[in-house]
Amino acid sequence: MTREFLEKTHVLKTETLSLPDRFPFPYTQEEFTPEEEAVLSKFFTNTDSPVFAIYGLPQEVVGAMFSRYSRTSKSVRRVFLDEFWASEELGIQNITENIIETKGEGIESAKEHAEKFYRRVFAEYGDDSVIQMGSVHISFEFVSQIAAKAIEDQRVASAYIEKSTRYVDFGSNVDGHFLFMEEPTVMNSEFAQEYLDWSIASFEAYKRHIPATQLMLRRKYPLEEQVVLVPSTGQEVKYDEIGNEDDKVRVQKAYERALKAKTFDTIRVFLPTTTVTNLGAHYSGQAAEHTINKMISSQHPEVRLLGVMAYHELEKVAPSFLQNVDHAHGSRTREYLRDVRNTQRTAVESWVEGITPGDTEAVRLVDWDEDADLRIATQLVYTGQKNKGLSKAAIRERLRVIKEEDLQRNPELTYSPRLAELIASAVPERSAKGLSRRHKLPRAFEHTTAEVEFDVDFGIYRDLQRNRISSTERQMLTADELFIPEEFYEEGMEEVRTDYERLAQSTKDLNRKLTTSGNPKLFDASEYVTMFGNKLRFNVRANIRQWAFFAELRTIEGGHPSYRRALQEAARQILGVYPFLEPHFAHVNWVEDYGLGRLKAEVRTQEKLSNITDGRS
Repeated sequence: MTREFLEKTHVLKTETLSLPDRFPFPYTQEEFTPEEEAVLSKFFTNTDSPVFAIYGLPQEVVGAMFSRYSRTSKSVRRVFLDEFWASEELGIQNITENIIETKGEGIESAKEHAEKFYRRVFAEYGDDSVIQMGSVHISFEFVSQIAAKAIEDQRVASAYIEKSTRYVDFGSNVDGHFLFMEEPTVMNSEFAQEYLDWSIASFEAYKRHIPATQLMLRRKYPLEEQVVLVPSTGQEVKYDEIGNEDDKVRVQKAYERALKAKTFDTIRVFLPTTTVTNLGAHYSGQAAEHTINKMISSQHPEVRLLGVMAYHELEKVAPSFLQNVDHAHGSRTREYLRDVRNTQRTAVESWVEGITPGDTEAVRLVDWDEDADLRIATQLVYTGQKNKGLSKAAIRERLRVIKEEDLQRNPELTYSPRLAELIASAVPERSAKGLSRRHKLPRAFEHTTAEVEFDVDFGIYRDLQRNRISSTERQMLTADELFIPEEFYEEGMEEVRTDYERLAQSTKDLNRKLTTSGNPKLFDASEYVTMFGNKLRFNVRANIRQWAFFAELRTIEGGHPSYRRALQEAARQILGVYPFLEPHFAHVNWVEDYGLGRLKAEVRTQEKLSNITDGRS
């Protein structure tokens, strides 16, 4: 299908894309009845491809469908049919009454008129200005973790939601085949069988050790000792002290769900990065166009194929938003993106010789602004003045003198107490009752930055990459270094840890065969021969407003314990050099370990479900 589509394009078909002959396994065409296909055709651009766009549905419905991605193994089309179309309460079927169906020449005529209109608008107002205001939804299913991260590597005017390793058992299979990507380059090489054996062994180990991990966690966090907020009384007590039987049942259900989530959080390090996922994306027109060009210029065949397929589907619903893909401008953009990657690799090759790996810390602050107090205070005065009209330069110069005077009087300090006092007095106290992490710092805090390097497992990068309003870049993923969860050292987990370390060694051996094969394509494909537990270096540079939001969001009680610790440490080091900012990071959760971190949230969920069932909300 993809090759047939390329024949209809003008510029794309002339590029040497080296696309796979077929979409790699484990994707198999989903089966729908004729009646279901008739329904789906009204809202989805196809029913026979893992990449498709969604149109004609209320935004709330699309958002809800994509939200289900994180907690279901179903495809989004099946979710729509089972949970939305079939729901009388939602009334989705009524939408069809407002859809005018035209056939034959009518469709082509309407499309032609629409394109003429957009050409007029673009000519008058500029194409970038217009496509920034439109948006599209697209779904990618059965894509590898490597591909998912490539798709999500678009920060501006984009949003994503992905199947969660916390809520979904990834040990299922299709026709006896575990759900991993058969990477085309490796599958066409001498390492194909070894690659298949390694992938199968990874999933077998993941599945085999789930029961032992859950048993260990059940012993470590027994139900009887869990402290919860009782729905009916609002009191925080141990499970054994709950008197109401209905409350006990709800807490039991919540406990089992939280225990299952903790089990999956712990055991996911076994999963290979070939593990496939489902991913929903929302883009502005401009972001969609740029994302597709980035994907088509990728070094990975899977990602290039997905980029072409995404263009094929989005061209059906918003062709004018993508006019710079199948165009000379798009070709030049893709060539430039490839050149950026290749010239950087070539240029730095001789420079890395003789440099030792360096730090082994999981989290390290590597750069910060020594004038953070001056920059934030200056911006607060600049935008807070009523009608003085003072210039930024004049304000900065006056405040700089104040800082120099303070540091002369207090040489042991790295910031100005008077400027810190100004900042504190100009910003509402975010720890006040009724305020939360959702009440963000003012934009003056965007005027200073800090950079943190993380050396953590790939699973954590997978979680943190979604913090898109920052500059986040990663190194090439290798199998050299391994993260071992502390739970693997608990009693009863000896076999789990031994198996994990054995699998990590076989991963490293196969990865090294690909990187030393002398084949540049296999070298690039070696990223697929890695595990969630393999360590990855990446850096995050962000302004202080974003760091406060990031740290407060990713240290919430129910967050994954590994990324909670990573963001706690990042915040701790940032506040170490900016101690005057501590009151402004008001909602960072410093509790080290919550055990079953999802328990309280699951209790609240059970209460809400009970209220809905009882008709109370």
